[in-house]
Parts: sequence; C-alpha cells; structure tokens
Amino acid sequence: MPTASSATGSRPLSNRAAPRIASGARNSSSEAIREPAAEALAERIKELNCLYGISNLFETEGVSLPWIMQRAVDLIPAAWQYPENACARIAIDGQVFTTANFRPTAWKQTTAIVVNGQKAGNVCVCYLTPPPGAGDPFFLEEEQRLLAAIGERLGKVLWLKRAEEALRESEERYRVLTEQVTEGVALVQDDHFRYVNPAFCRIFALASPAALAGRPIRPPGIDDDPIARCYGGLQGENAGRPVTDVQRLPCAGAACWIQVSHNPISYRGRPALLSTFRDVTDLKEQQMAAERRADSLGRENRVLRSSLRERYRLGDIIGRCDSMQTVYEMILKAAATDASVAIYGESGTGKELVARAIHDHGHRKGQRFLAVNCGAIQEPLFEREFFGHRKGAFSGAHADAPGYLDLAAGGTLFLDEVGELTLSMQVKLLRALEGGGYTPVGDTEPRVKDFRIISAANIPLCEKVAAGAMREDFFYRVQVIQIRLPPLRQRRQDIPLLVDHFLRQMAPCFGAVRVPGRIMDLLMDHDWPGNVRELRNVLQRYATLGHLEFFGADRPPAEAPAGDTSLNLPQAVGRLEQALISRALAHTGGHRTRAAGLLGISRRALFRKLAAAPVPLAPESGENAQTASIVFLFVWNNLTVFPASGTPFALQWQRGSKRPVIIRSQRRPRGILWRMGS
Repeated sequence: MPTASSATGSRPLSNRAAPRIASGARNSSSEAIREPAAEALAERIKELNCLYGISNLFETEGVSLPWIMQRAVDLIPAAWQYPENACARIAIDGQVFTTANFRPTAWKQTTAIVVNGQKAGNVCVCYLTPPPGAGDPFFLEEEQRLLAAIGERLGKVLWLKRAEEALRESEERYRVLTEQVTEGVALVQDDHFRYVNPAFCRIFALASPAALAGRPIRPPGIDDDPIARCYGGLQGENAGRPVTDVQRLPCAGAACWIQVSHNPISYRGRPALLSTFRDVTDLKEQQMAAERRADSLGRENRVLRSSLRERYRLGDIIGRCDSMQTVYEMILKAAATDASVAIYGESGTGKELVARAIHDHGHRKGQRFLAVNCGAIQEPLFEREFFGHRKGAFSGAHADAPGYLDLAAGGTLFLDEVGELTLSMQVKLLRALEGGGYTPVGDTEPRVKDFRIISAANIPLCEKVAAGAMREDFFYRVQVIQIRLPPLRQRRQDIPLLVDHFLRQMAPCFGAVRVPGRIMDLLMDHDWPGNVRELRNVLQRYATLGHLEFFGADRPPAEAPAGDTSLNLPQAVGRLEQALISRALAHTGGHRTRAAGLLGISRRALFRKLAAAPVPLAPESGENAQTASIVFLFVWNNLTVFPASGTPFALQWQRGSKRPVIIRSQRRPRGILWRMGS
C-alpha cells in the first residue's frame, strides 16, 4: 500500500477531539467517553463517503478519465479534520486536477498513485492556514492512511479506465477490420449468429448484417440453405476442432467456390465458433485449369513416349536406330529416380553424355554435375581427393579443401572408369555411398552429403566381380539400373545424323563442309573401332585436310584369294549393279529420274553411282532394239564420249578456241546422257 509522505508524525485518535474535550463538560465521565467516540465515528463516516464516492465515479458510464479525476479531487477535502481549511490536487499522466481554492502551502501531505508497479502520478492535500493547535505533525495518522487509500483507489480507477479505453480501441479496430476485409466473418454461439460482417452479406447476397443477427445457422423449413451447408461438417469427429473446407455454393445467382474456416473460441466466457468465408473462385478455376493442363500434358507425354522410336536426339545424344530408342527410354526412367546407374559401352560411345542427360532430366538438374576419372586417382591420394582435408592435416595443407563428395552435394557424382578403383578404395567409398558418412583427412567430425551416383565402365562390372577385382557389396551399390550403349558399327544408320551434327559444330571454324556421296559411303562402310569419338576425329581431319583418312584400324580390309577374282563379292555386286543401271538407262532412253524409279532408288543415289563409275548403255531388246556404239555425256561445256569399246574421252571447248581439246579420263562426270545408234 502506498504511504503518505509529509512532515507529519502519529498521534492517538483522542488528540483529534482534544480541544473540544477541554472546553466540554469534564465533570461528567460518561460524556467524556461518548463525545470522542461520536466524533471518531463521524470522521470514519466522512472517510468512507470519500472512498465510496470515488468508486461510484468509475461506475458512471460514458464518462472520461479527466471527468472522474476532477470530481474525485473535489471529494477529498471533505474527509479531512478541517475541510473548510483544506484543498487538494491530483497530478496524473501530465494532467493536473485541483480544487477551486487550491494553493500550495507548507502544511501539506502527498501520496503516490501507482499502476502496475509504476508511479503514474500523485495526490496532494494542503491546509491553507495552520490548523488550530497546530503542532508537528499537522495531520493525523488516520488522515495519512486515508490519503494512501485514496491514492490506491485512484490507481485502480486509472488502471480500469485504461483497460476500458484499450478494450474500446481494440473493439473499434476489430470492427473496422471486420467491416473492411474482403473475407466474410461470422460469430456463432449456441447455434445462432451473433455477428456477421458486410463481406459475409456480399458473399451470400444478404441485405445487411442485421438480417442474420440472432438467426439459427440451420433455419427450419429450409432444406438446401447454402449457409447451413457451410456448417454441415462440424458434427462427429470434427466437433470442437478447427475445420477448413472448400464448398461449391450458389452465390449471387452464380456458382462460386468458398473456403470456410471454423475455429472454436470462447466468447463472454462461453464456447463459440468464429468462422471466416473466403471467395476462392478465381483460384479454384485456375487450379482446375492447371489440373486439366497437367492431364493434357500427361497424355501428350504418354503419346510422346509411345512415339519415342521417332526421336533422333536426346540432349547431346544423336541417334535414331532402335537400340538408341531403348537407351532414350532407359535415360528417362533413370532420371525419374535417385537410383544408382551403371553405364556400359566401348570407349567413345558417349557414356558421359548419357550420364549428363540423366542428370539434366532429373530433379537435380539445378545442382552440380561432377565427373571424376577413377583411373587417374592414385590410391594414396584417394581419401584426400574424395573426402577432402582440413588445414594442417599434412605437410602443405595450408587451408581446408573440399573433396569430390563435398563438391557434388545435392547434385550428381559421375564415376568414369569405376572398374579401375582398387578393393581398398571401394571399401572406403562404400561407407559414404551407403549413407554412413565420411571424415575428411585431419578431421574428427563425420559428414553426410546427399548426392547421386552414376558410374561408367568399358566392360560389365559383373565380370570384374567374377575376376575378384570388385567387391560384391560395392557392385550392388553402384549398379541398380544398367544402361548398355551400342557401338557405332551396330547403328550405321545413325552415321549421317552424326556427320551432319559434327559438321554443324565445326562450321564456325571450317565453314560449310560438304560430304560427297562417295565419302559418305566410305564412312558407312568403316567399322569404327573408336566409335563416335573416332568419327568426330575423322570428320575434323577431313574438314582440315580435304581428304579422308582412317587411322588406327584394328584389322586390315578383307582381300579375296589371289588369282581368283570370281569369288570377290564386292566386285561381283558392283558388276551386277552396273548391268542393272545400264539396262534401266537404256530402257528410259537415258532419262535418269525414270531410271531411278525403275531401279527403286532415289535420283540422288543414282547420280552418286553414275559419278563413281561409268555405266555403258545396254541395247534394248525387241522391235526397238538398236546397237549402241557411242554414249555421249554433256556437262556444260564438256562433251564426254563413251565408245562401245575403248577408253572414254572428253571434248572440252575453251574460251576463244574454235576446236575442242581432247581430254582422256577414266572418271565419268555428271551431265545429260544420251545414245547414238549405229
């Protein structure tokens, strides 16, 4: 309880009535006893009236704090021993409230007004003149206690008034909030609406919030009420729990989607339900459109997968043959999971391209793809390279260095030539791959990283296991999905696509490079022991030098037995081909397009064969048969003559010359071909 502060002491209650007793009837002992008691009772009544009056001021509704304080300060002097000589002042929150006759004097007493443990102001009572029989102290002990009680009562009034004002401001804020928000708000208690905001009325096409106040949430006689439908899921297991649902309701003459959230609360000491209603029609329509789009894309994806055989490219991988379509399908299936993949294929078949395609088509495509050549890692440096090291771990370790597993965190680690890892290296790597973590060199804290493993080898790893060069547990860890790449000699139909792709890549350096038909035939006939890598090198050499060279062939070309040319299959096939072409040209009178149609080949293919070797015209049979003696081939200003026997020769007209120059040639140029009979 606050204490009064003044230059006062304490004196007995009888001192208050001492002057009157001295002047009264001292001879009567009974009167001497009754008179002080009556005066003390009267003083006590004045004190209680003061405190009661201050409490009643707060009970008055609709009044402000200054109004209460001004009337409280007017009540205080009447409770003192000499009210006609007393005045009072209340100072609170920077405001001062005084009686009309207040004047600070030396005869005063003061107490603090405390709210929540902090001083909020003070109450001061002064005597305008020294009280009769004034001594030291000027105020009675009872007056000090009364002033402290007044200060305590004013502190409570101030706290309650502040709380009331804060509550009023909070209610005003919530009222403004609920009236201005676009979401509908409803308060339900005892299955009746206690409050709804204007947004709720707009959603359900109501005239005003007053139309719903006091109405039950399920009005009798209405079977399909949209508002009651929103409260239909609150029975059973959902009773007393927060519930969120999306309802399709007929609102404002049209169907709309409403997201309803019910939250149990306590309102005025009793259970209630606070519900919010949000119009999510636009969002729901977008979601349904996205779902329809996803279904459409899923169907398109299935169609594309079903027509995967028509693909000729996936990422940087080129190929249209059946074996490459199988590879594409395996890549897409492997990319959809995090399973370890083992890629087998001869050197130069594009194993790293397949590994990168798996990475680029999976969910880790935004992370790092780290390729490691296992054959180039020395066993003493294995832990340092894969696990990293800490500063000072060994001589020359001047700073922390991450390992391959640190660098590949979140991405893909590609282990090329994984079969070159020794058994000791496999044991060390296996624990990290199994999720047991690893410890950098010079560190004591293990690390666990999330990464995907893709490995590659020239031969199947099962052969390494059979030979004892690979642990079985390591084999089963790195090979979950297996992809085999066919060598180039088994997919020769892809060579033209690869040639076109590589020549386009070389165009910035070498310009437009064309490959004649005879060069393409040579490329198609080669065995390609170096696979796609060798093809690229051959094309780069061709673009640089202008002629075709094959280096590093494993086997020399097959030769026929000496002295027996009849068994040479390529020559026999060539002779048969020339005979058929000759008959077709003779039948069409030298028209090559029609001749190509008769032969069942393209016009371009016929041109290549005519350019590669001269084809004499065969005589026609029947009534139109003639004896072919000379064949002419006219190409611009050249006339090539093919006699029935002998070496062809060309007649070339040079500028300024009246006679042609005879040029003998074994090669047959392109041009217009016709025949002269004998």
